[in-house]
Amino acid sequence: MTANLGKLAVDRIHHMDVNEGLKLIPDSSIDLVIADPPYGINYRSGSRKRKFTAIQNDNIIMADWLADAFRVLKDGCALYCWTRWDVYTEWHHRIAQNFTIKNCIIWQKNGGGMGDLRGAYSPAHEFLIFAVKGRHLLNGKRISDVWAVPRDPAVTYIHPTQKPVKLAEMIIEKSSQPGDVVLVPFCGSGGDCVAAKRMGRRFIAFDVEEQYVEAASNRLNEAA
Repeated sequence: MTANLGKLAVDRIHHMDVNEGLKLIPDSSIDLVIADPPYGINYRSGSRKRKFTAIQNDNIIMADWLADAFRVLKDGCALYCWTRWDVYTEWHHRIAQNFTIKNCIIWQKNGGGMGDLRGAYSPAHEFLIFAVKGRHLLNGKRISDVWAVPRDPAVTYIHPTQKPVKLAEMIIEKSSQPGDVVLVPFCGSGGDCVAAKRMGRRFIAFDVEEQYVEAASNRLNEAA
């Protein structure tokens, strides 16, 4: 049976704008936020195996949701937000208006063929801003801020910025407890929701694009 948090069903991916959805969540009711927003880089997938349309709202730094994310997060809990090196300073500035930033985690992924193939180095990393509301203690043994996790094979992508479930599992393991509620403001491929389900957490997720809500929901239903 699906539980409810405020006016929203838990353990469901909602086809809804993140700002509209966040307004329905009560204050201090979320235990962890894992966000993979549009970075603001006008990204277009260059994969020759899977073609995707442009990501909505990726032509701006879409950070207006952060104030509500801070409101719904419990004291002593954490926000993890993905970004890229060329817009990192802008995201750092916006997140720091509410949260205390503790680390910039580096996701070391296998290299890709994006960008200027002859005039620039092959991109093999992304940034993950780790920020907190109050004093947040990490679980278990202290680990490095460089996470070497290979990307998913391109043929398995259901979203242009899909990230491995392993990354979300690492976040959930270090910054939450079984039964906690994880907020996923930008569902994308649904990997964060899959990780929450596998690790005994509840979740609330949003995505504005119906095609990805459907694809991620199907993936979640198939997850062990």
